Amino acid sequence: MMAGTKNSTTTEKSIRKKTAAILSDHKNANLLLDILSFNQSDDSVVISASCKALGDIFAHFLSQKQFLDPGKTTVAEEDLSKEDQFSSWLQEQFTTTCDVLCDNLNHDQSTVQISAMDALVTTLQAEKSHSTQGLCGKLIQNVMNQLLSTEQDQAQLIELLPLLLSVWEGSTEVTACCLAHLKACIKTLDSTPSDIFLFNCWRIIKQIAEQEIDDKSKKMLTAVVCQFLKHKMPTGLYREILTGISSIMEKMSTPIRLADFLSESFNIGGAISLMSLHGLFILMHKFNLDYPDFYKKMYSMFEPQVFGAKYRARFFHLADTFLSSTHLPSYLIAAFAKRLSRMCLHAPASGAHIAVPFVLNLISRHPACEVLLHRVSGAEVLDSDPYLEDEEDMSKCRALDSCLWELQTLERHYDPTLSQKAKKRQIQEEDLSVILDNTSSDIISSEAKKIKGEVPMTFIKPSGLEMPETFVL
Repeated sequence: MMAGTKNSTTTEKSIRKKTAAILSDHKNANLLLDILSFNQSDDSVVISASCKALGDIFAHFLSQKQFLDPGKTTVAEEDLSKEDQFSSWLQEQFTTTCDVLCDNLNHDQSTVQISAMDALVTTLQAEKSHSTQGLCGKLIQNVMNQLLSTEQDQAQLIELLPLLLSVWEGSTEVTACCLAHLKACIKTLDSTPSDIFLFNCWRIIKQIAEQEIDDKSKKMLTAVVCQFLKHKMPTGLYREILTGISSIMEKMSTPIRLADFLSESFNIGGAISLMSLHGLFILMHKFNLDYPDFYKKMYSMFEPQVFGAKYRARFFHLADTFLSSTHLPSYLIAAFAKRLSRMCLHAPASGAHIAVPFVLNLISRHPACEVLLHRVSGAEVLDSDPYLEDEEDMSKCRALDSCLWELQTLERHYDPTLSQKAKKRQIQEEDLSVILDNTSSDIISSEAKKIKGEVPMTFIKPSGLEMPETFVL
């Protein structure tokens, strides 16, 4: 082990020495072949050192404009001057180096991947014209080809993509080039692309959308996203897209083009509907999307299972936002309040802690619904509730004819905090954000902190193993 480390250190020093020789005098450029050969090593430390050296060397040559003028590439080599012959040879080595660095992006060791990406970025930074034409454009395309692998999950490597996208400060040329290549790849896809490719493609789209992009790139991003969503997705990716699509929409030129995709997702039901709700909300709120029977569909989503859903907090936050308008009819608000109150009877304490203030918020915004809390009945016990729980049409469920007796039931809940909330029934707006993520563990911890001193376990102090005479088994 020590011998291997020593050899690596010696090789690293040799690479640095040869790099310094090349940078100081171009007559030593042949040493470039030696540095390239170190990429065949089995030692990741040596390969990383070689990648860094190659990046530094070609960044130097690019900044010195040592590459052959494009107008002379068609001239026979023997007709070129010695300087032009050197530039032509250097250009060939640059092409080889780009291929080697791109291959190293798929290396087993993450340190080598990072070194290769850093070298590519260093090289591009030396391109002062910020043009993606010619060599730089080919280099970016080679990187994208590695990221868009059909057989290897490139999640870790795609996390390094921002280094490439922001290589030219103040310029979006690299982003535009990546989007153009991505669009071309998606267009030429088979009818059934591999799941790995689709995952890689989506992660690249997310990384690009996190960058500052111009109007031209926004149009390209819109086209790429719409083309990508035409393909059949695995369930895991489908859910990942729905949870992340809202951040992508902010960078699209025309997000309304996602209306069909989000509407169809919302109609599927279950967890998919929950996850599509945020994107649909953005289109309705900011782009005036008209969705027929939206509230009817959302009403059907209020089921006891929602309290255990992974996206419970997001669902109740969005539902509260959708129902915040004071222009909604009273029968609709009453239906939501009644259904949620009924759900409390089957909900865990953490869910009921959200539901009770949610219901009271609805009533505080719509005074016409206060009758649900203050209705007086001649009978002490209701034989039946006029509310029709299974009726899908909110205008026919007769929620306004009922009362929230469920809250009175919750007054005897085992959780004292929840019991107090049900008793007070304060008709005032409450901020739900502070309780949306509360779990049963949080509730237990909160109650445990209220206990001071020792808790008595029995009211008769035992004197031995025999039970007291008053003990009843």
